[in-house]
Amino acid sequence: MSIQETTIHDAESFNLTSEEFARIRSILGRTPNIIELEIFSILWSEHASYKNSLKWLEILPVNGDGVVVEAGKESAGAIDIGDGQVCVFKVESHNHPCAVQPRLGASTGLRVVTRDIFTMGAKPLAFLDSLRFGNGVRDTARWLFEEVITGLADFEKGFGVPVVGGEVFFCDAFNSSPIVNNMVVGVANKEDLISAVAKGKGNLIAVVGVSTGDDGIDGDAFAADFITDNGVKGLSLDRLKNVEVEKSLYKIIRKLIEKKLAIGVQPIGAQGIAGAVTEMAARGKSGVKVTTANIPLQNTGLSSRDILISETWGRMLVCFEPEHKEKIESIARKAGVEFGIIGEVTDDGIFNLVENNESLINIPVDYLGLGGKAPVYEPEYELDGKEVVNCILEELPEPDHYPAVVKQMMSSLNLVSKKWLSKKFSKSLRPQAMSSKYPSDASIIEVEHNGKALVATMDCNPGYMTTDAYKGAQIAVAEAARNIVCAGGKPLAISDCLNFGNPNEPKAYGAFVASVKGIAEACKLFNVPVISGNVSFYNQRSIDGQIVPITPSPIIGMVGLLKDSAKHTTLAFRHKGDMIFLVGRSRNDVNGSEYIRKVHRVNVSLPPYYDPEEERELHQVVSGMIEADLVRSVHDVSNGGLFFTLLECATPLEFGFDITTDAEIRKDAFLFGESQSRVIVSVSAEKQDMFVDYMVEQEFPFSILGHVTKGEVRIDDESYGYVDELKKVFESQLKSWVEGK
Repeated sequence: MSIQETTIHDAESFNLTSEEFARIRSILGRTPNIIELEIFSILWSEHASYKNSLKWLEILPVNGDGVVVEAGKESAGAIDIGDGQVCVFKVESHNHPCAVQPRLGASTGLRVVTRDIFTMGAKPLAFLDSLRFGNGVRDTARWLFEEVITGLADFEKGFGVPVVGGEVFFCDAFNSSPIVNNMVVGVANKEDLISAVAKGKGNLIAVVGVSTGDDGIDGDAFAADFITDNGVKGLSLDRLKNVEVEKSLYKIIRKLIEKKLAIGVQPIGAQGIAGAVTEMAARGKSGVKVTTANIPLQNTGLSSRDILISETWGRMLVCFEPEHKEKIESIARKAGVEFGIIGEVTDDGIFNLVENNESLINIPVDYLGLGGKAPVYEPEYELDGKEVVNCILEELPEPDHYPAVVKQMMSSLNLVSKKWLSKKFSKSLRPQAMSSKYPSDASIIEVEHNGKALVATMDCNPGYMTTDAYKGAQIAVAEAARNIVCAGGKPLAISDCLNFGNPNEPKAYGAFVASVKGIAEACKLFNVPVISGNVSFYNQRSIDGQIVPITPSPIIGMVGLLKDSAKHTTLAFRHKGDMIFLVGRSRNDVNGSEYIRKVHRVNVSLPPYYDPEEERELHQVVSGMIEADLVRSVHDVSNGGLFFTLLECATPLEFGFDITTDAEIRKDAFLFGESQSRVIVSVSAEKQDMFVDYMVEQEFPFSILGHVTKGEVRIDDESYGYVDELKKVFESQLKSWVEGK
């Protein structure tokens, strides 16, 4: 064992506290050497161990019908979708790198989570993105937006998997601190799933991929909690852009599955080989004896420490039986990547690095891999404490000309169509995609088996998170489930990405705690387990020299199942004369709405009305009417309220609508309020009686709004113009903004 002992000053230089240093000494029964201390600092960071979030993450429901791989067990979660198949999916953040190098940060962020999916043996089928940028009047927001979108498109085209959906919001809360969350959805045969495990005494572990370089070994790796989610600092730009390496690794894994050669496969990420190999050993309840002598290198003069913590991209670890060594090496070489044995599995539970017969690291795996027995903290927290703004309708002036209000709201980047954005992505990857041909509340991902499809969405409205994170997070889950249901699917599971400020600040951490409680409550209500996820802290910005957190952003990625893709429900009006119904009840409520922000300049308010039981009943009612084939179109009322929901129904095929508002509800609340648990449906003339009978039988509130027109938009006998004119503005606003017009 190296005799170079360390002191508390060394620990502090690695961002370890005196208590953590004392705990390490107790674990080892001695003082750690410098390389051991750095390994502890990296694997006890928040990014690796979730030490500031684990206590609350444990309240999330992770079990449920069909769960094959629970949250935290592997790189991603898996849910059964029938026919011997599973859906493997995950949401990850890449926020901080995107604030500095947005194009590269966005591309590499998508690459990280894609790798997590395919190293489990799944075939990636689709990408979705949830994006937050600053106020649209700022040039910084425009630059970040363009660069992030270009980066996502770069990876989409390079890897050959389409971006099929997502969401984008703009507001001051994300000035200079964008949120870039990526979701990857894949499918695998259940029998082909690979665990990231190292087990079986004497089995070998090899590094497969590009040769290891000096990427990310500049001593700042331990600062990941403060700087980066999985940073780009010090990493080779050429290597980060080389998607071909990732494609080669994917092909290698398919070969390993086909020939049944691998015991376990683990991607190498921000914690380097040290993090990857200890995770594998922790899963296998094993030990590992490793050496860096046989690891292919691209730089001379790298120390053992450098090699272990290098963040070089395009590598993975493979555990296998010794007799398969030549076959696996041959597969790697033919794929054009490197192969090198790093060690073997032991049964002593120790991470042991041996170089030239000298043991440089000797640490129990349990205290390193998977967060294991790393410290778990319970930071103090408190509710925000800011004055809660309840936008009482009677206290707000009512507009005297509603077409003018529509025109004003049409300038909001949060309300206008994102169709132009979809054109930035590769058309060649989805020429016949159902989501492109038939737009819906959620993205439809076809699965080549028995005509079924997956349904996916990402949701969380920042306007609902400004004063009540608990309720806002509940609504995020509810809206995701509602989108799945409105598309004709059954919600299966979620992956959450929790984007918050500094966990050491009580108010910022209080928002995190409230959000997790809200997600847990809603997931139990809708019976959807959390099968994967990510936490991103330290998302903050400066206001007049003061550092403040972003608006809490618990992004919900949800996947559902559509057993028959032919029953995919569209949101578009499809026939002149069809009757338009509102399922659910409108309320005199404009809290949390884009209307209250855009028209009345109130940026902080309560979330909109939401009743959990009412929402759950709505899902049952909507599922039933779709199953009975009673409706032509289905679209939930969300951002922008009823008017913009109707406009989104009207623009795809350029039908208009003629409706009458509810005399019991003030007109602005009726048209633009965002109270939850409402859905717009269109019904053909021949099925109207059956639809009404069905709704009466359900004893759920509904009302007739009006009918689909050939092209004019009329409300209370007042013309708002023709849909082709409205569509031109609705679909061109984002493009005009990007071009600075």
